[in-house]
Amino acid sequence: MLRRPDKFLLAGALLIAAQLGFRTWALAGSWFYFDDLAFMSRAMNQPFDLAYLTESYGGHLMPGGFAVAWLLTKWAVFEWWPWALTLLVMQAVAGVAMFRLLVAMFGRRAFVLVLLAGYLAWVFTLSAGIWFAAGINQLPMQIALGFGLTSHLAYLRTRRTRHLVATLLWTAFGLLFFEKTLLLFGLYALVAVGWFGTGSTPVRLRGLWDRYRAGIVVHAAVATCYLAVYVHWGLNFSANDSARVAWGPIAWNLVGVAFSPAVVGGPLTWLPLSVGSFADPSDLVMLVSWVALLGVVAYAFYTRTISKRAWSLIGFSLLADVVLLATARAGLVGPEIGREYRYQTESAAIVVLSLGLAFLPLRGAVDVNEPRPGVPRSYEGRAFIATVATLVVAAAAFSSIRYVELWQDRNPSEEFFANVRATLADADQQPVPLVDTGIPQTLLWAYRYPENSYSHILRPYADMTSYPRSSVDSLYVLDDAGRVTPVRIDPARRMKKTDGCGYELEADGTTVIPLDGPVIGGGWWIDLTYAADTDVSLTLTAGEEVHELDLPAGDHDVYVQAAGTFRSVEISDHSPGTDLCVSDLVLGTPVPDGDEPSA
Repeated sequence: MLRRPDKFLLAGALLIAAQLGFRTWALAGSWFYFDDLAFMSRAMNQPFDLAYLTESYGGHLMPGGFAVAWLLTKWAVFEWWPWALTLLVMQAVAGVAMFRLLVAMFGRRAFVLVLLAGYLAWVFTLSAGIWFAAGINQLPMQIALGFGLTSHLAYLRTRRTRHLVATLLWTAFGLLFFEKTLLLFGLYALVAVGWFGTGSTPVRLRGLWDRYRAGIVVHAAVATCYLAVYVHWGLNFSANDSARVAWGPIAWNLVGVAFSPAVVGGPLTWLPLSVGSFADPSDLVMLVSWVALLGVVAYAFYTRTISKRAWSLIGFSLLADVVLLATARAGLVGPEIGREYRYQTESAAIVVLSLGLAFLPLRGAVDVNEPRPGVPRSYEGRAFIATVATLVVAAAAFSSIRYVELWQDRNPSEEFFANVRATLADADQQPVPLVDTGIPQTLLWAYRYPENSYSHILRPYADMTSYPRSSVDSLYVLDDAGRVTPVRIDPARRMKKTDGCGYELEADGTTVIPLDGPVIGGGWWIDLTYAADTDVSLTLTAGEEVHELDLPAGDHDVYVQAAGTFRSVEISDHSPGTDLCVSDLVLGTPVPDGDEPSA
């Protein structure tokens, strides 16, 4: 006989499935973006070794993420669905982990399903769920939080070593992907102090030390060891940087503009950026969210015995986010960076835990949160809670749909690389001689050099491309749409004017072609236009770049690289009596032919 399905578990599973259905739609219309391209470029061009795994990436130490990116790149470079499936699987595991944690904390209650619905619907985790570079950091942290805190609670209740080990293993798993997982140790401590001790704070701390001494020592040792590892390999900013950034505007943007509206289903409206979006709620939405949150806090205090400590989890998390942004991001981007939800993805889980701890008794706790006797609980009827939850989830769904639409509509990466593949394949000359410059900064910033360079990011098309130091007549770049386009040298310097055809080769010795100004640095190319009666071999020197050239007879353009500090171009080592005249010489940066010349 078939067993009847457990209605509570079935309801939780349906909520998780609904979120996964939405994320599937969101991922189906997404593609690689920005750091995703850098991850693939690193995996294609670096050996899989300790240096590759432990390289600091924007202050992130993420060997687990780099290992996954390496495997996916070897399997499916520029093929989105395996990467999207990886995000979807991690999101599913994170949802299961949160459901399991809520049941472990509060039992099988209808309110647990309400909390789970909030976690799954809020926009906090959305960007991490559809952008691989964000998700490979933050979704493992969500998984570690759910399973790690479940094991930690089991350890606090039983003091069994296996639960302590499980807690540390889950935390270590998260640390392999995201250094911010270190904050879990703070959450573990807050839960222990708040609910597994009694009396004043000093008394609680002494009691915890007496009961959980081994666990405290091991937790501290693991956290300290990881900090040492992170400082050695991952830290690439100074804590002093936060002194140069005002914390107030960051906190306002992160808490007042982004966090509060999201908890009530916002922000509803977004400020579109190149691809992602900042929270841009209306004044009304912000006001409603502040009133609602203050009302929830006040109502919990009025109706429950120990609700205040529940909000310490949110306070700890948000303070950590403000400090991290002030130290590592806001100095470059500005305080508005606080409106980007990927910098507080964990808030979805933290708010759920705080709400649960504020209103429900924690199973197995020493200090139990209970309803205040004789106090009416006017706003806890099923109909009222169901109505509020439905409105919040509906608003969050609207916010999420709008974010995804903007994300999908504004990502140029897929079209760019489709054009690269098509125009390389259709080119008459194979392999196509390309300037080894960088892809547009709308796709990947130049500071990620050499990961942004053609030779790195286009490695899957190595059989169709070449990157010469010099080329006669044919040289190409990619335009902003990814199409292979003939190059034009945007002039920074020209040869000085002279009479006759231009500069004729000296019969013996070196021909010096003076420029109209000095040249400093690298990345320059020269377009030299010449006419020759016969084929000629010669040496062209442009600063530190020396080129041995075999030039065909006739009227041609030869493109050569130039670098260093110099004021002239020299031609030497040619056969006596060679009849060649340089009619024009332009030095500058290579751009697609058809772009407007720079002023």
